[in-house]
Amino acid sequence: MNTVQTIDVKRIDPNSTINVRRQGVEENVEKVKASIQQHGYWPDQPIIVRSHPDSKSVYDYQNVTGQCRLKACLELGMGEIPAFILELNDDEALQRSWLENEIRGDLTYSDRAYWTERIYKRYSGEGYTGQEALELAAKYLGVTTPTVMRYYTLSALPEDLKQMVDQRILSSQIAVAIVRNTYDRARFRQAQEAMKERASWICGLDRDNRKHAIKALEQLGHKASIADLNAYVAKKGQESKRVVQYAIPTELYDELLQWGEERGLDDEQTIIGRMVAESLRGKTR
Repeated sequence: MNTVQTIDVKRIDPNSTINVRRQGVEENVEKVKASIQQHGYWPDQPIIVRSHPDSKSVYDYQNVTGQCRLKACLELGMGEIPAFILELNDDEALQRSWLENEIRGDLTYSDRAYWTERIYKRYSGEGYTGQEALELAAKYLGVTTPTVMRYYTLSALPEDLKQMVDQRILSSQIAVAIVRNTYDRARFRQAQEAMKERASWICGLDRDNRKHAIKALEQLGHKASIADLNAYVAKKGQESKRVVQYAIPTELYDELLQWGEERGLDDEQTIIGRMVAESLRGKTR
């Protein structure tokens, strides 16, 4: 059985190439430092290390998981850190690092795309079909095949769009739709520019129209212009509206206007729409 040991932090290589977390490390180190300074180190959260694979390294160990904790301890001048010392090959170490970060939700989408692409290409380069490579990558990373497909799709995004997804300016759902309906391997550079253009277009739409935008991309494909996409969205927006005829009893009209005034509304059509919506929401809760 493996037991937790206390290791001198200076014996551990802080720049591990096996740790899958590549983005947002510095920001998280600052958060970990603040937590350690306030509460102390968490003894129940040891990092994982392995014997350093490079016999010429000045370090005895290579960090596998917990790089932010390790770097926080180094920057705070702490001498020791609790750790599991495991004998792991490269694949086992990578899988450990991926699993911990994926479960915690610490990985950015650009990191997920990077590692998924790397594992997928390993299998596709060994002669497996595209579907077989996806299934093997999913098994390797411990996620479903659709999840691997979604992460791999994002690897085709231009770098600045990946950053937009990481920062949640662009949702992963919209980003996947852009890639799937814009990417053209034969016209790679043009496709990259088209993705940027379409991302900018979607970000300029309101929330209600973004769902129509995804459908527009799916229906019109990579050859559609922004004008074509806008026309589709406008059409769907009109189709989604419903016109309802109504009659208000004369004796209730003043009460209707008062109900609207209390809510800052002065147009009777808007008032009735709000009243109906609130009534229906109340019944469905």
